[in-house]
Amino acid sequence: MPNMNLTAQRLCVWCGPIMIATWASAFIFLCGFIPPPDPAKSRAELVAQFSENTGLIRLGLVISVFACSLLVPFTAVIAAQMRRMEGVRSVLAQTQLVSGGLLCVEFLLPFAIWQTALYRINEWDPETVQMLNDMAWLMFLGIISSACVQVASLGIAVLLDKGAKPVFPRWFGYYNIWVSMMWVPAGVIPFFKGGALAWNGVFAWWIPLCVYFSWFVITVVLLLRAINDDERTQALDTAKSVTHHSGAKPATVG
Repeated sequence: MPNMNLTAQRLCVWCGPIMIATWASAFIFLCGFIPPPDPAKSRAELVAQFSENTGLIRLGLVISVFACSLLVPFTAVIAAQMRRMEGVRSVLAQTQLVSGGLLCVEFLLPFAIWQTALYRINEWDPETVQMLNDMAWLMFLGIISSACVQVASLGIAVLLDKGAKPVFPRWFGYYNIWVSMMWVPAGVIPFFKGGALAWNGVFAWWIPLCVYFSWFVITVVLLLRAINDDERTQALDTAKSVTHHSGAKPATVG
């Protein structure tokens, strides 16, 4: 009989790629937010962009709302595998889980702000539309601390894993620490309206985005491998237990 927990874990793992693919497609083909609009774009240009594609942007944001909720089960399965490393008092696993939940909220709030800007696009004055767009992008990219803590806690847990057979390879721990540091520049976008550290710049958008995609691919592969290892370990333990009980001598009476 298959282990239902392991099956659920595999389903949660695949929520990650589905989330990324759906969100990226919606942002590229419907919202037109990849690449992001220039922060220096004039109010009139921004209103024109939103007015020409209002329906598509709304649809893309609605799809993104549902897609980003899949980050929660993906975060949960990471925590489940981290508990194999830490045991009962799994503070790093809990840190990763809570940080991932916060990150999901930090994605959803900017979507709601963009929807607000679009809701009465023909009634808002251009200054209000620009303010809401600024707020959404500053939240979407600038609130990066939760994501940094999430991957850093995973990296530290991997490096502290002293098990006979580590759940994840040691290099994955260093990789997560590096990822956390690569996302930090996105946190300084409130200081820049142009250049490499603006919300459409190389260091604040393109490098963090590419690193995010690579982190997802690597994490999915290693999670599936860890779940398979866990399944083999459980099967071996079950076989040993059955062999032990079948080989025990029956108790004699008298």
